[in-house]
Amino acid sequence: MFKKSLIFFTLFAFKVFSAQEQYFVDNTGIYLVDYDTKNLIQMFDELYYDSYINPPGNEYPRIFLKNIPHDFALQKDKTERNRIFMKILIPLILKINEEILDERETLDALKYDFEQNKDFDKADRYYIDKLAEKYDVVTPYKDTRKYIRLLTELEKRIDIIPPSIMLASAAIYTDWGTSRIAVQANNLYKIKVWFEEEGLEPIEDKEDGYKYKIYPSLESSIRDYALKINSNVNYQMFRDVRAMFRQKVEHMPLYGKRMDWGMILDSDLQNFAGLLDYTLTYYKLYNIDEATLEGQYKLGE
Repeated sequence: MFKKSLIFFTLFAFKVFSAQEQYFVDNTGIYLVDYDTKNLIQMFDELYYDSYINPPGNEYPRIFLKNIPHDFALQKDKTERNRIFMKILIPLILKINEEILDERETLDALKYDFEQNKDFDKADRYYIDKLAEKYDVVTPYKDTRKYIRLLTELEKRIDIIPPSIMLASAAIYTDWGTSRIAVQANNLYKIKVWFEEEGLEPIEDKEDGYKYKIYPSLESSIRDYALKINSNVNYQMFRDVRAMFRQKVEHMPLYGKRMDWGMILDSDLQNFAGLLDYTLTYYKLYNIDEATLEGQYKLGE
């Protein structure tokens, strides 16, 4: 448990540092809002969040930043800037993977219930239908066979994405958090919306009918990207590779270096999979594929 952080939160919860910068805390973690880079670094130091790689016990603190600092691109030391970017994103990525694992555990429970009862009750069918809609899974079958097929396919889709892949992808797409799209739209993966009023106008290709999706937070951007990987047809190869490794090592970490080549259709960039592999190798991001978030805080104890 990140004891020092918990002590800090207990003493200073809800303190406002300026008219814009603030943080708040609940059982799920600490949420930092509208920090500039200097004060963000100070906050990380005060919370003893020192390293982006191999923290004590390979557990990351539950520090969740809402947005990239507005002055982030002005940092002259690129090496330090990249480290801060990784420290911002890793807890958020691990949080999204926690959510996915919760859904996967529910799937496992449904599968176990079916093996015992040989059928699905009304509540189970409703829940499976909602997941199938979310993850874009369809089948022509009806009745019990329908839900068996849906469960089988959902089991391939509802699984974590190696944190190294999500972090390296964000670094590539946003030039390590300095892009206009990342700072102004909280968009870490250049997700587009087509022929809609809302969105961030591209600087080029304004007549092509798309804008960049605006997210309320970095967390929502990562969540959307994870869902895209777990549902979109362009990632079928990645999901097949992941399922293969999952069969072999059910309770072992999924390593991005073993499956990053499955992301070849993620981007129009030439040799995107190779660039992804280089980034996660150079920064040793495979280490975070074994990482977890520390336990949730128990406030008031």
